[in-house]
Amino acid sequence: MRRIAAFAVAALLSSGSLAEAQSSVNLNVYGDLDYVVEQNDTTTTNSFQSPRVELFPTATQDRLSFLAEVMFEVDEQNSFVVDVERIEVAYLFSDYFRLRLGRFHTAIGYYNDAYHHGRYFQIAVDRPEMVRFEDEGGLIPAHSIGVHIDGLLPLGPIGALRYDAEVANGRGSTPDEVTNAIDPNNSKAFNLRLRLEPSFPEGLILGGNVYVDKINASVTTAPDSPKVDIDEVILGAHLAYLENYVHLIAEYLRVAHKQGSVVTVTEGAFAELGYTFKSVTPYARVQLVIFPSLDELDAADPFFRKNAFADRGSFASGVGGLRFTVSDFLAVKVEGGYTRLDRGTTVKTGALQCAFAF
Repeated sequence: MRRIAAFAVAALLSSGSLAEAQSSVNLNVYGDLDYVVEQNDTTTTNSFQSPRVELFPTATQDRLSFLAEVMFEVDEQNSFVVDVERIEVAYLFSDYFRLRLGRFHTAIGYYNDAYHHGRYFQIAVDRPEMVRFEDEGGLIPAHSIGVHIDGLLPLGPIGALRYDAEVANGRGSTPDEVTNAIDPNNSKAFNLRLRLEPSFPEGLILGGNVYVDKINASVTTAPDSPKVDIDEVILGAHLAYLENYVHLIAEYLRVAHKQGSVVTVTEGAFAELGYTFKSVTPYARVQLVIFPSLDELDAADPFFRKNAFADRGSFASGVGGLRFTVSDFLAVKVEGGYTRLDRGTTVKTGALQCAFAF
């Protein structure tokens, strides 16, 4: 809390006057309350959950803007811990060029930087598994620390081209590590995303990206584990259309890791569709993740072997549900899901979520 108070004081001092600062500083709060049932081939569990609450301060001064995302979330010991998810300072030079510095959501695909940590804004209870955050087993470096530039380039009657380019610390030594202060190998990651936003149909987005990094991966989980260098290339394509009461997002991801002359490839894809009738949105999502075999991971990919989902193998899953927009501050979601693991087991889930934003 002292850090949050210090931010507020700094924002006031930098704004020029107290009255001016108070009119340009905002504080939003996001969170959710859930009930989750999970059944696999041998056990059934159910829990009420208060998994997270988030403070989201923002400030603007002319072309300069600032935001922070401070999350209080529950860890595996049932205790709340503090996690600073984003810290950004941005300057808007023009529609063609904006500069951002700090910790931001990496511009990979559509979902990762369109939907942040507040569950109110996303249509389903959870994020698609391939774009979950680092500590939740996602396939991507969801957060980056570095420099981001973006802009919109008009293409006349065709529409517009939006670009995002990033230089960042890149991955840590394990999939759940975010390099907030120390880059383990001094090698930087480079990311480029291009999107075509055609004039017709208005609202359609067609995009692709390439992310390149060199990972100094830990061979074991020991603190003094030896390291090996892994070259990472992430290629992706996405489509999104969120207009006229339609919600459509589809993404494909290919993560290639090269150690020496051996390359292992992990692939993921999902598509989600919803349609809003007044305040009710029925929706469905299907997704697929294909990991290399465990033998390949053990032999050639010590980094992804430690991914939270890799040891269970490849899977296909689907969820469906209803989202009720109670107000501008509250959404209630009822959802059921089914996951089929390649190893032959199945997981069934049910969830009720009250997500708020104010």
